[in-house]
Amino acid sequence: MITHAPRRIACSDPQLAHSLRRQFDDCEVIEVPLECSRASLCGWLREAPVGERDRVQAALNDAVATLERTRHAFRSRELGQLRQRLERLLVELSAPPE
Repeated sequence: MITHAPRRIACSDPQLAHSLRRQFDDCEVIEVPLECSRASLCGWLREAPVGERDRVQAALNDAVATLERTRHAFRSRELGQLRQRLERLLVELSAPPE
């Protein structure tokens, strides 16, 4: 005997999802990805592991963006130079490893 996995319908509209559930009672209607019965096995829904290098780059990007947004408010030469040093460091970190 062959058993088939239930069909799944992804729909982010709550009203339409409710209607689809009534219309297709043999289907799994999913409004939010983690509602899927197979979510724990799905490679699309698992977050990619974030390494230390990625965290450092994200923190540096945030610092540079903050310095850029506030540069007119402070008009500090030292902060401008810090932003430039951080930008250079980001370029170095984004280079492919040798």
